[in-house]
Amino acid sequence: MTKYKQQVIDFFNSRTTYDYEGKGHPENAKRLLDFVQVQPGQTILDLATGTGLVAIPVAKVVAPKGSVIGVDMSTKMLAQAKAKIKAEDLKNLELIEADVELIDFNNEKFDLIFCCSALVFISDIPALLNKCYRWLKPGGCLAFTSSDKGSHLSEVRIIVCKDLFGIDLPHIIRHLWTPEKCTKLLQNSGFQNIEIEQHLFRRERINDNYGFTQIEKEFYPRGNPLLNLSEAERKLLQAEYKKAVERLIADRGVWQESINLYVKAFK
Repeated sequence: MTKYKQQVIDFFNSRTTYDYEGKGHPENAKRLLDFVQVQPGQTILDLATGTGLVAIPVAKVVAPKGSVIGVDMSTKMLAQAKAKIKAEDLKNLELIEADVELIDFNNEKFDLIFCCSALVFISDIPALLNKCYRWLKPGGCLAFTSSDKGSHLSEVRIIVCKDLFGIDLPHIIRHLWTPEKCTKLLQNSGFQNIEIEQHLFRRERINDNYGFTQIEKEFYPRGNPLLNLSEAERKLLQAEYKKAVERLIADRGVWQESINLYVKAFK
């Protein structure tokens, strides 16, 4: 278990009321499901299933002959999913506690594979996309969500790191933050007929949420170059980032829009 993977597990294990952290998580899952046509009788995989916001409604649609497998490495998130499954008395939904990057399935097993809000956490996205392509039946569909490059002040953080230390910050959403990047990754794995929609996810108060964010402690699936900074350099980074946020607020106001990408591609 890497330190990064343990960081992710600890983060999601701490979120014991995930479904109720505002409307964002349920609405994001619902929009992804509205974007993809699920059919009765299908066999479906939900990667990083979390509390089952995708897997549970999908299991209801594919029943009684279809089935769903949900995979996640957070024990506490799966516990929330299990409670809901029990309450719904669902018999066709299996949960597996595992790292989605390490698990494997038979070739051409699934009609549909979902990954809602979590593909950005993957350390090797191309490798997982290759496995998804292999796991899908011919004509099968992969569907996932990501965030647009303007969301979460990601570009501001990248600019500050570049200007201060010449560090090209590998922000967590960077690999998937434009339709073009998503399309290229999918095509490299063999996917075709790629469709991408962009929708407003939420409006955020950037002064409250971001001004005091410690950039070096965020998630970096492919390595964190900020760990090499001295304590003085980290304090400087924090101070300059706060100034950049304050300038942005002065220019644009305290609200910013967070845009999500909804992506589907076919084998």
